[in-house]
Amino acid sequence: MKNLFNKITGLFNNIFDVINNLFGVFKSKRALMTMVITVAWLVFGYMGIKNGTDMSSFSAYFVALSPFVIGYIYGETKRPSGCDKCK
Repeated sequence: MKNLFNKITGLFNNIFDVINNLFGVFKSKRALMTMVITVAWLVFGYMGIKNGTDMSSFSAYFVALSPFVIGYIYGETKRPSGCDKCK
């Protein structure tokens, strides 16, 4: 189970590295995470509309993920990871 978690974490790190290389203007993890989530929501929203998904139940997906994204961005704002002075 731990090996699977490490593989998934490594995959996400690789995806973030590729996106960061493509969009090199993002120097903070906050901006990068915001862009990744926004692009993912646009892609999944387009797929949902194209496939004729019921938008009222499909919106539950977006509502369920919003607190986690907002919490991450708020946490990075208050205490950035990798900040030596913050510890």
